[in-house]
Amino acid sequence: MNSKKSHILRICMPTSASSREMTYKLNSLAGPYRVLQDPVANPRPWGNESATAMNNVVYGLPEAYLADEVVEWNINRELGRYMKLTSTERERRLVTAGLLASFESSRSGRQRIYKRRFVVSVFHLRTLRAIPLGRSGVVRSPGLEPEQGTPLCRRLGKTAIRALYAFGLDMGDVVIAAGEEGQYTVEEVSPIPDFTDTATVQLYADAMADHLRELDQFSNEEAEVLIGMDPEFILFNHNTGKVVPASRFLSHHGEAGCDVLRFQGRRLLPLAELRPAPGRDPEEVVRHLLHAFRTANTYISDRNLLWQAGGMPQRGFPLGGHVHFSGVPLTSEFLRVLDNYLALPVFLLEDNSSFRRRPNYGFLGDYRIKSYGGFEYRTLPSFLISPLVTKGVIALAKLIAEDPEHFKRRPLQNEEVFRAFYSGQPGRIRQSILPLLSDIVEAEGFSRYEKYLGPFLAAVKSGVTWDESTDIRRPWKIQNHS
Repeated sequence: MNSKKSHILRICMPTSASSREMTYKLNSLAGPYRVLQDPVANPRPWGNESATAMNNVVYGLPEAYLADEVVEWNINRELGRYMKLTSTERERRLVTAGLLASFESSRSGRQRIYKRRFVVSVFHLRTLRAIPLGRSGVVRSPGLEPEQGTPLCRRLGKTAIRALYAFGLDMGDVVIAAGEEGQYTVEEVSPIPDFTDTATVQLYADAMADHLRELDQFSNEEAEVLIGMDPEFILFNHNTGKVVPASRFLSHHGEAGCDVLRFQGRRLLPLAELRPAPGRDPEEVVRHLLHAFRTANTYISDRNLLWQAGGMPQRGFPLGGHVHFSGVPLTSEFLRVLDNYLALPVFLLEDNSSFRRRPNYGFLGDYRIKSYGGFEYRTLPSFLISPLVTKGVIALAKLIAEDPEHFKRRPLQNEEVFRAFYSGQPGRIRQSILPLLSDIVEAEGFSRYEKYLGPFLAAVKSGVTWDESTDIRRPWKIQNHS
């Protein structure tokens, strides 16, 4: 064990036979991890007199609490909140987040004849299995599961992970109906799997042990934290009112290239994308970005075109500002920190056209694992809109990556904040975001990045929004701007 840091899982479950079965199975697994005595008093109620008691199953190395630093990873911390929601409220939250949901069809049996249905098991951003259901809702015989890596399996897994994540959950079974034209409808979310079933409890117990091993291995490697980006922009012809495909000037690969946008089933290459080298600190990342800007300016020969960034400067062209992380473990809790402390402040700077991007693009917790061993956070719009915004985003991303445990508030679990984010109503939640900004200023590493974060936070507080119709070359002082 790394004596400096140890990881444990704190799994929220109801006090029941399922909890006892999971505890027994975790203790029977081969390997170093065991169920530990919880130093925090429990169980606790769901919040009303008739509620079932809750139990925290704590899982880790027997000597975990002897380490200099103990990092607790909460699994299904929002279970109590979820259990209080009505079916209508659950369905509405998923629809708000951009998912198709029909809990009524699951209860009534409607549409089962026309759609293939699956129960998808998920533990912490990982799809464990997808089992077909018969028309009566009974699990079909084993061996009929879609093969791992197929488009069907990937879509089922992504939908199930998004559904759980929308409720602040990390573990559970999700019933999904796969219909025609690639439509996947969530019909049921069960955050308490049936751990009295031998195969199910084994599946989840193995996943928990694997997750702990990955976290411990990550701590032992002590990898350096690097930040990168690949933000997009479009080339707009003001005279014709049309977007000019970036592929006319840029290749698919390289420091400045073009990116794919799917439109009516076709793969087009209208978007320009900057892919600067990553850096150890924000200033280094910005230097690399400026080099990528100059490269793009060399190849884009038509000086009359406007370079536009943001969320959706032209209707039908959603843009993303993807932030890359390496040396940081990908966890659902880290994604929630980014949602609340990075995406929400940026949200207050967006103009009305940017809001059109959601919920189909830029949904909360959007990520993609990358081949270099890290991942990209995909929720943000293209922050190339100005140097102030770009520098603030990169500095804040680095600050969060250095000490994610410092950032504890989760206003997006509140339904009003959640809906305001997706519906583009920053005025409704501005006051609730102010405590987040105080947490940022109070972070241990703030002074290192204050040069970038100070102006960024001042802009967030001011109520000023960006203008996506402008040419981004002007604030970036790229020569020959329109």
